[in-house]
Amino acid sequence: MNPDPFKEGLAAARRGDFPTAADLWRGLAEQGDARAQYNLGYLYANGRGVAQDYPAALTWYTRAAEQGFAPAQFNLGVLYSSDDGVPSDFPAALKWYRAAAGQGDADAQFNLGIAYALGQGVTQDYVQAYRWYDLAATAGQEKAATTRDSIAAELTPEQLAQCQGPAVRK
Repeated sequence: MNPDPFKEGLAAARRGDFPTAADLWRGLAEQGDARAQYNLGYLYANGRGVAQDYPAALTWYTRAAEQGFAPAQFNLGVLYSSDDGVPSDFPAALKWYRAAAGQGDADAQFNLGIAYALGQGVTQDYVQAYRWYDLAATAGQEKAATTRDSIAAELTPEQLAQCQGPAVRK
């Protein structure tokens, strides 16, 4: 029975042996394995087993995200919206949050709510913020219901009626 390098990497990471995990995942990542690309991006973003390197994290997250891997799409949104090692780029952050949100990622939906509530990369729109927070709450994001209800308290009855439509997914 051949060992599974991805699972071996997970086992190494669980025991805190991040350099071994990075070595195991790198080969898979270079072969196009989205899970390994995501995990390698995470190691680079957090300096686990490799020197912290945001451009490398961006590269690996992007490769996984372009294959439709929602966790990588979400983390790209975080990188582009945080100004941590990668210049802020809200249009790019929103692109990746929308991609992950479209796959049901509750944290991406929540972060889209924040973007609309604050007007980050989009026109400030509390109705859209409410809709994204509502989707995130339905998907189980723990802060979304409270945040949605706080937004609702600020809306007019007409705006509340508009909140029943779908969130903007473009």
